[in-house]
Amino acid sequence: MLTNSFPIGYERDFLRVCHGIMHTSGYESKGATMGKDVFVGEMMALANLVRASRLAQGLTRDELASATGLSPKFISHVEAGKPTAQFGKVLHLLTELGISLHAQSAVHISEKTAQKAMNRRRTSYGS
Repeated sequence: MLTNSFPIGYERDFLRVCHGIMHTSGYESKGATMGKDVFVGEMMALANLVRASRLAQGLTRDELASATGLSPKFISHVEAGKPTAQFGKVLHLLTELGISLHAQSAVHISEKTAQKAMNRRRTSYGS
């Protein structure tokens, strides 16, 4: 569930990646053990988590591509930290790997403002 989200890479976001269902390898990056909450402030942090999760599950890029319906090239781009990867596809990939994103806003957003933002939407993609 994403709440009060900002685009990945913005300095004001506080994205945490909670990952633990399918992965307990103890992979470490900059002192953070995967399998616990991981701060994602840049695309490479997410890229490293995606690759570590895939490897921990013993999947090749081709196998993951086949399971998700995404191309191996797209998965390679995500794992390389490509900042222009389509967000919807990235979310699909994360879901398939057992990774969930939680976003926390650095600014207070009132219930009224949140409701106003939701009502402005004409369509709901992916829901």
